[in-house]
Amino acid sequence: MDVRFLLDKPWLVFLTVSLALVTSAVLGYWLALSTRINEDSHHHEHITGLREGLFVLLALLLGFTVAMALPRFDQRNQLVIDEANAIGTTMLRAEILPEPQRSKSLELLNQYADVRQDFVRQTLLNRSALDLDTQRTKAIQRQLWQEMVAAAEQKPTGFVVTYLQSLNTVIDVAEIRLAAFENRIPTTVWLIIFLIAAFQSFTTGFSLTRRFWFSLLMTPLVVAVVMALVADLDSPHTGLIGVQQNSMQRLIHDVTDAQQR
Repeated sequence: MDVRFLLDKPWLVFLTVSLALVTSAVLGYWLALSTRINEDSHHHEHITGLREGLFVLLALLLGFTVAMALPRFDQRNQLVIDEANAIGTTMLRAEILPEPQRSKSLELLNQYADVRQDFVRQTLLNRSALDLDTQRTKAIQRQLWQEMVAAAEQKPTGFVVTYLQSLNTVIDVAEIRLAAFENRIPTTVWLIIFLIAAFQSFTTGFSLTRRFWFSLLMTPLVVAVVMALVADLDSPHTGLIGVQQNSMQRLIHDVTDAQQR
């Protein structure tokens, strides 16, 4: 199974991690039961200390990944707002362009807003769709730039320079948003956390002198919930916690209303 496919589905992360950690805890318990290692108080004390130490290490790693995921999630939300504002401002400034560049640029900007709204539906697993969306974005950007150059040659005024600045911002934000979309928690970090969690669950089961299902189940389930939460925050366009598109939707709604008047 592709690790990224798993990480883009938080519910699957929860099920997979829960099953793996509970199995690890049960295996640890049965190994301790078969070897009777906990009958020796000295050995039991050392195993308990190891269990607590691994739990602290796991808690630190999970806190570290949450601290990595939250700024990325906030940045993706902010970039939607920035892009909607940049496109809206460019549409307003396109009104000052001479004809026929004015009408053509406004038409292209309307298409561009629709394309950028579709960006939310792409995932890194569907790379061909993402590449197609990126090509459509760049194609419209090139057309907008050509219209701007034609307007500058026809009427080189300060108003055209103002439009140029807005168009530059639109192009820059699109690239920044794509980079933020691809900026995920490294797979190596996920694997290390999973291994530490498996060791900790195994040690928890290994430290039990008697079978206690609450202890065997609770820690793995809590760890699985936290890992699923981090995966949800780290998945740009999938999961329960999605990037809000309200600003882009309002922009398209406003443009539609303006065209119908």
